[in-house]
Amino acid sequence: MTSIIRVAINNLAGVPSIVYGMFGLGFFCYILGGYIDSGPTEPVPLSNWWWLLIGAGLLVLTASGVGGLLRRQSIAGGTHRRRWAALVAFAGWAGAAVLAGWALATTPYFHGFFEEKLPEQPTFGGRGILWASLTLALLTLPVVIVATEEAVAAVPGSMREGSFGCGASKWQTIRRIVLPSAMPGIMTGAILAMARGAGEVAPLMLVGAVNLAPALPVSTDAPFLHGDRTFMHLGFHIYTLGFQNPDSEATEPLVWTTTLLLLFIVLMLNLSAIVLRARLRARMRSAAI
Repeated sequence: MTSIIRVAINNLAGVPSIVYGMFGLGFFCYILGGYIDSGPTEPVPLSNWWWLLIGAGLLVLTASGVGGLLRRQSIAGGTHRRRWAALVAFAGWAGAAVLAGWALATTPYFHGFFEEKLPEQPTFGGRGILWASLTLALLTLPVVIVATEEAVAAVPGSMREGSFGCGASKWQTIRRIVLPSAMPGIMTGAILAMARGAGEVAPLMLVGAVNLAPALPVSTDAPFLHGDRTFMHLGFHIYTLGFQNPDSEATEPLVWTTTLLLLFIVLMLNLSAIVLRARLRARMRSAAI
């Protein structure tokens, strides 16, 4: 029961990140992307553009240096210095990113970068399996992050201290002690994220899922995986047959069959996560003996 509650809480913890991520993705794709494609109203001269890039580079170097120094001093200073180090580094990197983005957006050589340099049907801004993959990656990333943090935090500190006491370095401790011990939880979180992404329909409707794809995204011609091609999805197929078909009663058996197939795929992914976790734990237990 405790594990079920923990999984539910971890899934709920990822909801705000998903919402913020969708708003951020829309901002970058439509507002910022449209501003860049439309070109600057008053282009910045080339000399000023180079000065902006130099300033961004100095900000990055300053943030990295100050953050590194504070990080070294934070070993004996506790949590507050560690937070200040992260804050200074983040502020410097954010300022550099803003300066660099503004410089690229206002230079006269950047106008039409996405539209004029791509083929007649550009991949950027279109519908394809590439953008669907990135969308699902953003949706499932919070689940993977939470599962990884929980798995790493569950490793006993005595194991790390014992590794350090035997003379192992930090990297050796991470590679030989922490990661093998946390691998069952990490793999379980990754497979559960895949199972969750298998049932996503609404985001894929906007970025590439169609009722009937003219060609598969995978082919024998180079580059073998075509990111600009649309694709078919079981969830979208269920939605089309059940809600968009004028004769939904005739297609009801097909809807139930497709739903059963999708549930079977998700169930197999969850079962594989359970089996993989059990095998990894058994291997760790035998290695400890």
